[in-house]
Amino acid sequence: MPQITFKETISKKIEIPMDTLYELVDSLPEEERKKLLQRLKAKPVRLKRFKKAKIDAILADFAATNLYEEGFLKDLEEGLKKSSVYK
Repeated sequence: MPQITFKETISKKIEIPMDTLYELVDSLPEEERKKLLQRLKAKPVRLKRFKKAKIDAILADFAATNLYEEGFLKDLEEGLKKSSVYK
């Protein structure tokens, strides 16, 4: 899944599903879309393989915030284990 990094006072990566990326490109005015396609032809985009984090690391990140109850963390763990990414 493509990622974008916004750099302001903080950096934040977000994942964008390919269908959403297609919609974004399709919604561009024709002239901007042509410029984008020319740029992609001139300098191909290098996609990186998705690296999944360990479930324990994800749970530790959530637990470290002290914002979530134990029940939520258990549900999160079970959901992650059942997800297609971790099967």
